[in-house]
Amino acid sequence: MVHSLIDASRLNKTIPSSDLAEVMEHPESFQLLYFPLEGQGQTTRDLLTYGGAKWENIHPKNWVEEKAKTPFGCLPVLYIIKGDKQAVIAETHAVENYLAKQFGLMGDNEYEEAIIRSFHCSSASLFTIFSGSVIWNLPEVREKTLEAFKTNQLALWVQTHERHLMDNGNNGHYVGNKMSLADIRTANLIKHFSLQPWSEELMAVISQAPALMKLKETVENDPKLHHRKFSDEAKKIAEATKSFFVNPFAASKLVA
Repeated sequence: MVHSLIDASRLNKTIPSSDLAEVMEHPESFQLLYFPLEGQGQTTRDLLTYGGAKWENIHPKNWVEEKAKTPFGCLPVLYIIKGDKQAVIAETHAVENYLAKQFGLMGDNEYEEAIIRSFHCSSASLFTIFSGSVIWNLPEVREKTLEAFKTNQLALWVQTHERHLMDNGNNGHYVGNKMSLADIRTANLIKHFSLQPWSEELMAVISQAPALMKLKETVENDPKLHHRKFSDEAKKIAEATKSFFVNPFAASKLVA
């Protein structure tokens, strides 16, 4: 059984790559190692839920000690299990793209996959920009960086995504009339903004884009996702996330 103290940075090296490929192609279950917050782990949770996978959340017990045992010293880390063999992958994009392929969320052809990857990358990049320029910036300059983010990066993201979603029929999806990795990532990004101390300002920009709001609603109400996204566990994680970002510098001492 995989647990949070296993040395994931070395685990893959002990199993032939052909065996690891077999594990990843035909997994039996998964474990997601991430903090009890939404953040970079939420899209992975949603992908596992949407795919009907057998999986569980596991959290670091002592992150200071466990950090060095992850492949890159950061989370999320995904354990992929088949029988007595386990493959481990890390880095958010790698985990999300693997699971999206596994569960048929990358479109039906090369063009659709390229579009999905493009908008997934765009939303993931905005998450990173927001984290670096606003959340983890010095408190004394945060007001200025927040305003610049809203005026520049957020406004452009809203404009470009809204235009594409409208061109696709304003049906809550980036490609055709089907769920994709990009849909789930963007819905979680909007939720991420809604959990920030500056949520009113951020959501005031996004709420002017009806197609983006339609996408968020479509993802949240999908029959495969709705129950878990509105479960007590999900509400608890959302509240913990909201509390974390009130003072991330202080809260990060718990997970640094």
